[in-house]
Amino acid sequence: MKNKITNWVNKNKKIVTNILAISILLLMFLMAFFSSRGIWGDPGDSGTMDEIAHIPAGFTYVHDLDYRLNPEHPPLVKALSGLFLNLDQRIKGPEADKSWLNSEQWDSGWYMLYSAGNDPAQILRLARLPIMLVMIILGFFLFRYACKLFGRKVGLIVLILYAFYPDILAHGRLVTTDVASALGFVLGIYYFDRALQVNNRKNIILAGIFLGLAQLFKFSAILLLPIFFILIMIKAFLDRGVNASFKQLFWQNFKILIQSFIISLSFIWLAYMPFTWNMTPALEHKVIESNIVGQESLTVSYKNFIHKFENNRITRPLGHYILGVSLVVGRVEGGNDTFILGHQSDKSIKWFFPVAWLLKTPISIILLLLFSITMLFVRKPKTYQDRWTLALILTPLFVYWAITLQGSLNLGIRHLMPTIPFVLLFIGYTLRPIVTNTGRLLIKIVIAVLIVFMIFSSLRNFPNYIAYFNEFTPRDVRYTRLIDSSLDWGQDLLRLKKYLDSNNIKDIKIDYFGGSSVPFYIPTATKWQSSNGPTTGWLAVSATYYQSSKLSGIKERKWSYEWLDKYQPVKIIGGSILIFNISEKDLRDNPPVPSYKIIQK
Repeated sequence: MKNKITNWVNKNKKIVTNILAISILLLMFLMAFFSSRGIWGDPGDSGTMDEIAHIPAGFTYVHDLDYRLNPEHPPLVKALSGLFLNLDQRIKGPEADKSWLNSEQWDSGWYMLYSAGNDPAQILRLARLPIMLVMIILGFFLFRYACKLFGRKVGLIVLILYAFYPDILAHGRLVTTDVASALGFVLGIYYFDRALQVNNRKNIILAGIFLGLAQLFKFSAILLLPIFFILIMIKAFLDRGVNASFKQLFWQNFKILIQSFIISLSFIWLAYMPFTWNMTPALEHKVIESNIVGQESLTVSYKNFIHKFENNRITRPLGHYILGVSLVVGRVEGGNDTFILGHQSDKSIKWFFPVAWLLKTPISIILLLLFSITMLFVRKPKTYQDRWTLALILTPLFVYWAITLQGSLNLGIRHLMPTIPFVLLFIGYTLRPIVTNTGRLLIKIVIAVLIVFMIFSSLRNFPNYIAYFNEFTPRDVRYTRLIDSSLDWGQDLLRLKKYLDSNNIKDIKIDYFGGSSVPFYIPTATKWQSSNGPTTGWLAVSATYYQSSKLSGIKERKWSYEWLDKYQPVKIIGGSILIFNISEKDLRDNPPVPSYKIIQK
């Protein structure tokens, strides 16, 4: 019997590999689904910050064919979440509220989830489900791509590393654009490579469609253009010879890039059209004016240029796309408040992303990547195919990191999501000769141990994937390392409610950051802010407000939460919400002083 099974497996390796891949992706889906929805007494994730804007936008894109909400992000991911929401006829959108008439995306979200009579849990479940499917599609395509490049065994390893990657699990179950952006980058690179390899009409059209699709996922996909430009230069250099010069090959490939770009714009224009179909010229004019307020980088003449597209249904989609790109560019230039390892800035911190990556990336990935970089120098690529494969993998990494390090938008490690698939493919490139060849038992054992350790670490952190930090960071100090979407995006309000109910705590002050409503879930709580100053009794503070108040307090000459640094939290909920119980004696023994007064002295 054992021999029959072994023989069947050997004859049907492709089928066995696909079954294993499907099983891994199914497990990944279940981990994402139940960490979001809740299981085994855990209530699941509450609404996160950006979901408040994205959910009503997606609902109304589908329901009303109206793109007035959230124009600074492309429509596709939000529309996918809106498809599932519109299947439930009981769900009411924001159209009955004044926030809809005023195109106020955040107020529309608060109304739809917590004031319109809907079930917020049902809305979150339905809206998040399509994003999880996008995450699974990315995993499946990454697996197939790795199998094509490196073989089935390495393909499975790459898939395992992807499926248990905490940041993928964290943001692949939220109504955001980050994991979809990673899918767009991988698809864009894959199909542009196909067009370069076989220059025909079909491949060029596919390259253009997937370049457009990537931009419909997230505007950061515009970085594919410089990536493609570098790739055509590398390919021309590798292909140069007797039959064609570098210059001839470059212009031949450059024509493919131009054609793909034109097709992508046409695809984007067509995709935007249904979502702007019911918008009147007056409404589009109002959306442009209300969103460009404060965008100093956009001149009056540029704003008037965007207005020229608003007057008919044919040109309006392209104008709306240009508006979205402009808003992203303006926001990146403007920067944001940044916190990392106790350092704060109201613009940006240049070393934010490298350090944040080291804090949040699994140790197994860090070690495997270091090993891959070392092996790249030890065993330099010798064949044409190896050099071109490395170009496809490393060019997106170098370009994306170079642009990111120059940017001012240090909001969280999730913005590096498009680089993760290429890191995993680079590891797969290094592992191919080790896995496929006989011998090297010790190295294979070390690799197996690293993979098992990553699986164990990911399971150990279930369901708190947003607050995941690797083992170099103790759990109780994570809030002193990073905040916002790297730790605290509002996902733990339901867990806070469970803790308060379990301990019969009724009288508590809460300063919550996120996309859920404290009065809706914890009506007995008192709303609190850092500017209210020191207090006694039970106090729950989101880590984001806890740290960011120390910068805003100094700037606005108000109290911050720095006075709480003298006390240890009674409990840290999910890594993101700090609970204190301060007595009057505590305040008498340690009289707090506002930090801005200390600095003034």
